[in-house]
Amino acid sequence: MKLVLKLLILAVAVTVLSAWTFRLEMDTIYRGADASNMIEEFQAYGLNQTTMIVVGIFKVMCAIFLLLGLKFEKFVTPAAFIMGTFMLAAIYFHLSISDPLIPTAPSAMMFLSCLAIIYLDKKVSKSL
Repeated sequence: MKLVLKLLILAVAVTVLSAWTFRLEMDTIYRGADASNMIEEFQAYGLNQTTMIVVGIFKVMCAIFLLLGLKFEKFVTPAAFIMGTFMLAAIYFHLSISDPLIPTAPSAMMFLSCLAIIYLDKKVSKSL
């Protein structure tokens, strides 16, 4: 169970860090509304560049705290909760513009992964 928790933490953190760093301006099949970069995607949702920057800062910070949680367990649940909240919002925005499954799926998978991280972190903490 502890191994699954660590793998989920790594998967969420690495995915988010890659999306908000080197893939920020990259065109991928996961962009909403046929956007070719993150700025265009946020604009499609009716959000401005300042909002995108704030969201990006929070998501990167949460990803870092998840990674720190591999050593300092007290960071795991709060970081996963905040990240999960952002992922739930991402799902909402994808659905609000009628995005198909492919662009919406990563947010949904990250949301479910965050829920699993919270659940497993509580289970692992109780067993220690």
